[in-house]
Amino acid sequence: MVNLKILRRAIAVGVMFELVMVVAAHYRPWLKHTFLMFGCMLIAGVAGLLYARDLARGFRAGALGGGAAGALCGFVAVVAYNLFGDQPNMDIPLGVLVLTFTGIVGGLFGQLDAMFKAFIRSQK
Repeated sequence: MVNLKILRRAIAVGVMFELVMVVAAHYRPWLKHTFLMFGCMLIAGVAGLLYARDLARGFRAGALGGGAAGALCGFVAVVAYNLFGDQPNMDIPLGVLVLTFTGIVGGLFGQLDAMFKAFIRSQK
């Protein structure tokens, strides 16, 4: 049900941007207080959106793959953030849970985008 090739691409993009965000927030403290949580959630959601938009096989498959992409991006981001010593280890489950949910929502919107794209192509 999950296409691993598409999932790997979405995870690679998400993890890369999550690591950039965490490193930037570590060296620029104003980013941590202003953009870090929202930025990490946005990146996980976009990773889910990219997966579901490329897959285009329904809301369930899009949400499942989006959740997987968001969970792995979230895990990498929270662990990297903890390795820098910026957060206690007890925030790992909460961070992963929030970013998994954001990836699921991104997957739903990605499937909606795939449906819009198919509709527009059929109208030409």
